[in-house]
Amino acid sequence: MEKRVKRARTLNGLLFGYLVRTILACAAVAILWFALLMGMIQAGFVLPAYEGSDATLQAMEQLPAMSADHFDAAALPDLCRWVLLDSRVTPGTAADSRDVLATNMTEEQLSLALALGSPLIYTHFYRDVPLIDGTLCRLQYDFSMPYADPALRGKLPDFQGCMTLLLLLWLAAAVLWITRRTARQLREKTGQLTRACRILAEGDLSVPMPGPTHLRELDEALQTMDRLRKELAASLKAQWLLEEQRSQRLAALAHDLKTPLTVVRGNAELLVEDALPAPQRQAVEAILRSSDRAAQYVAALRDVCAAQVSHAPAEVLPITGWLAELRTLGQELCAPHHVSFAAEFSTPDGATLQARRQELTRAVENLLANAVRFTPAEGQITLGCRCEADFLILTVQDTGPGFPAEILQHGAQMFSTGDTARSDGHQGLGLYFARTVAEAHGGSLQLCNTPSGALATLQLPLHA
Repeated sequence: MEKRVKRARTLNGLLFGYLVRTILACAAVAILWFALLMGMIQAGFVLPAYEGSDATLQAMEQLPAMSADHFDAAALPDLCRWVLLDSRVTPGTAADSRDVLATNMTEEQLSLALALGSPLIYTHFYRDVPLIDGTLCRLQYDFSMPYADPALRGKLPDFQGCMTLLLLLWLAAAVLWITRRTARQLREKTGQLTRACRILAEGDLSVPMPGPTHLRELDEALQTMDRLRKELAASLKAQWLLEEQRSQRLAALAHDLKTPLTVVRGNAELLVEDALPAPQRQAVEAILRSSDRAAQYVAALRDVCAAQVSHAPAEVLPITGWLAELRTLGQELCAPHHVSFAAEFSTPDGATLQARRQELTRAVENLLANAVRFTPAEGQITLGCRCEADFLILTVQDTGPGFPAEILQHGAQMFSTGDTARSDGHQGLGLYFARTVAEAHGGSLQLCNTPSGALATLQLPLHA
């Protein structure tokens, strides 16, 4: 059976769905609250709101036959509050101001009854009934749900206020639950957009974008980011192919130039051996010097091709064995130049690097060769290695004259050799390659001078 594709919604649809779910949840809460209220009424725990009005009507039928002297309060319903007012008006007062003869009201209820007022929470209602002797009986009742048991009415909080508060709390809880649920869904969807941005930021363009969020606006953003990822990957691939072609052309050019230069130099050397007049000898010597410089340029072209860091996969490199290899390499480079070599290693057992061994070894070899070239005879080169935090720190310290200012400023750039007198025929690619390898492994190369000479520091992240 063909799998059904989930249809994407719009952001407006998501918000509209939130509104609909909120309304339905509030309606369900209201229905539940009303069912609870009706159940308490049917169980006889509370009375309907109209019971006070019915009790007042019942009292009004009995009062006209009574007088102030023969007033039977027990015959009146307990939901009906009353006050007897003297038939005579107090001199000097308003026409409806009468003396209170008897009442079952509290002071607050009585003051409201005399003023015909009501509190803010709910409304009091009044009925005036004249007795047979002219005495006025004012009845007061509430349109609210009282407790069925009279003993509970003065001890428990107002039932109608408690139920109203309960309804508000239930509504708030329902709205909060729907809001949190919708916010969690939206957070999950926007989280996929965040993961897509993190993929692009990390530069791993081979990782596909997260799956669809089924929210149209976010899916359009993800599709745009996916197109950007593919275009970047294609652009980088084309750039890499262009670099490969350039390296191949340079290598071919260097190889093709080597043969004619060898022929030119060989013939010039043959001519030097003959007895030539002084002007011709000077011309042949000039040819030899020019061929030497041309050979250096060809060597520089070959180094440029070799300086391109490969894209071979990295391997787990045990540091201890690799340092032993570097120790031997340093000794072999220093011995022909009568330069002392020392190794100071302090790395934990079992530490490893995620690296391309051949490139990393050649980068350290370039640093050592650069130090040997400028360290005088009887000088010393020290290769140090230590671990700091999550990094491996490799240092090459020599006792030479130190790096010139131009080297410190541009030493890691291609063809930077300092002043011409110190270039020694080299084209400044050793430090450039070391920096390129370090950055390709997530590390860095730093150059500085110390009181004893030049110091090159190669920093590489350890393998977790």
